This record gives sequence, structure tokens and C-alpha cells, in this order.
Amino acid sequence: MTAPATFGTEALMPALGAYRKIAPEVEVDITLTDRNVDLVEEGFDVAFRIGSMRDSSMIARRLAPYRMAVCAAPDYLTRAGTPAHPRELEQHETIAFSPSARAPWRFVRQGEEVDVTPIRMITVNSGQAVRTAAQAGLGVIMQPEILVRRDIENGALIRLFPDWPLRERPMWLLYYRDRKMTPRLRSFITFATSAFAAPESLS
Repeated sequence: MTAPATFGTEALMPALGAYRKIAPEVEVDITLTDRNVDLVEEGFDVAFRIGSMRDSSMIARRLAPYRMAVCAAPDYLTRAGTPAHPRELEQHETIAFSPSARAPWRFVRQGEEVDVTPIRMITVNSGQAVRTAAQAGLGVIMQPEILVRRDIENGALIRLFPDWPLRERPMWLLYYRDRKMTPRLRSFITFATSAFAAPESLS
């Protein structure tokens, strides 16, 4: 299987213990990459993917949305000031994640949308490196909640604009329609769609 690097590290790997208990005989081979792989060409049975779906040849099972957070270190905010509105980010330095570095940051509140294009002083292709740069006080970041949650809880990073949530990104579990549904594949699909279920799937 394949999954985005941050999701795989922070969410999928911790969940595998529960899967191993129900399917201890299944050997799990995981590739973590932020590239959209070709499942057939590269030999993957299943993939986690973030964003809109365009390939109708695949079955896409909706999972819980991928939520993002904007935050910065206390010393950076002491030095640069704490922005009170998302538009003030245009006056702040940010550390960007390179696959989506040029995309604006979109905030939504009560039907109002605000797109912000901050000053990107550092761009890097690792979410963990973006987080580390923020901890070092190098600027503001937008990263997945699952990556920065502990830092926010312990005060290493301060969450900005909690009343301006970022637009959620859809997340999917993908597999090809003509892929043979083996018992091991079925067991993982059943597990993953439960462990990472979309809110409307919870009961």
C-alpha cells in the first residue's frame, strides 16, 4: 500500500497495531510518498490519497477529512507579532511545504472565504522539516493537525485563528475496480474504512 508521508507516519503507523491483532498473518508493505502513484504500474493494492478524485477506474472510499492548522512558535510571535486576522499573514514569514507551496491558504468562517498568499521564506519537501522549522521560530506554518497537535497541546507551537478553520481536504482509500479482492485486501479495506471513517460513517 501507499500513503502520504505525514498521514502514514502520524496516523497509519500507530493504527497498524490494531490491524495486526485482527490479521496477524498479513505481511504489510508500505510506501510513504507525497507523489500520486500509479497503483497498477507500481504494483500497489491500495492507496490513501488526499484531494479531489478524478480517476473513475478506481473505487474511492471516503475517509475522515484531512484537517489543517496554522501555527507558529511563541518566540516568533513575540518577535513578529500575533496576527489577528488571516489577511495579516501576508505580512508574516512562512515555511511552506513544497508540493503545495504556491497554493493560497484558504480560510472559511460562517460562509465567508478568505484566500491568503503569505511570504514564503523557506520551502521544503518534508512536513516534519516544516514543523521543525516552525519550532525553531522561523515563521508561520500550515500543516496537518495530526502533525502539530502535540506541539499545540504542550505550547511548543501556538495555533492561530482557531475561529477561522482552513478548508478541509477530502481523503480517500483507493483501489482498482478490476483488482482481485483477496481476503488480505478485503481485511485491510474493512479495517481502514472503519479506523479512518468519515464522520457520516460513524455510528
